[in-house]
Amino acid sequence: MSTKFIIVGAARTGSTLLVRTLNSLDDVCCHGELLADLVRGYQDGFDPLEASKSERDERANRLLQQRNQNPAGFILKALSTGNPATGFKALYSDLSDPRWRDVTQSLLKLPDFKFIHLTRKNSLRRFVSEQILQSGGPNHSGAGGKSENRIKVHIDIDAYLRNTAAVEAEGSQFISLLAKKELLNISYEQLSADTTATVTAVCQFLGLDTDSSAIKPALKKVGAADLRDSVSNYQDLLDNPATRELALGN
Repeated sequence: MSTKFIIVGAARTGSTLLVRTLNSLDDVCCHGELLADLVRGYQDGFDPLEASKSERDERANRLLQQRNQNPAGFILKALSTGNPATGFKALYSDLSDPRWRDVTQSLLKLPDFKFIHLTRKNSLRRFVSEQILQSGGPNHSGAGGKSENRIKVHIDIDAYLRNTAAVEAEGSQFISLLAKKELLNISYEQLSADTTATVTAVCQFLGLDTDSSAIKPALKKVGAADLRDSVSNYQDLLDNPATRELALGN
């Protein structure tokens, strides 16, 4: 029997790295964000690089229409690939969206459905990364992000604190949904520091006997590693007790 799963977390917590690395393995099919405003990363063998713009647009519209007409049926069909393990990823906000209540309830009712929870311990770096992305800066090696594109952002500390509180509340709401469901917690820091070991643990959680030597990171991080190179008001972060330790950490 195949394993069904979902990867859930806030933005900028490593879900793209995890999804793409899982998809590099023979036994796994992991879709992207199927509950976003647009259906992203649907795995059906379609190669966007080999398709014309009109073909890509037609497919995107068709998937969106199918998803919106029957959300729960669309997700259940996406999970029925025949692979030993099939899943998709979603943001906290997707699962709490009233439009997808039936989807969430149907997943909770599936026997042995598994949940992978991604978090990021350094909430400041997650917020900075999100601000850089919104400004058009580095993303990851698979999305055309360029490490030479050194965008600096100004961080509003009050906005960071509000955002972090909202993310923590969403995470708590997600956890409260699960009751006795199988859950694997993974941090961005674990995944980025040792992708092979972390994905090996994910495979074990999914009931797969995967050779760790076959697991290689599917993406590499781009952009500045030092917040001083990313934040124009870095000194403000050091001066504020709410952000000082996070600004100095990794």
